[in-house]
Amino acid sequence: MNTLSFNINNGRTLKLIQREHDGKVLIHIEDSVGNFESMPDGEAFISAGEAVMLINYFRNCKTGKENSDYISK
Repeated sequence: MNTLSFNINNGRTLKLIQREHDGKVLIHIEDSVGNFESMPDGEAFISAGEAVMLINYFRNCKTGKENSDYISK
């Protein structure tokens, strides 16, 4: 299992958890004392394809490019 963890506002922690290569990613948010903040399953998971699109979108926004295929090259 792979996890990325980030501190966010109000003392919360955002964790992105992937259990297998090319698998869906679970969004896990904990409050300042470690309690899990629940969310609907439809919002809690990002498919592998959606994760790639999200990174492409971020990079396009950051560089100001509209039509780019950074990852698919």
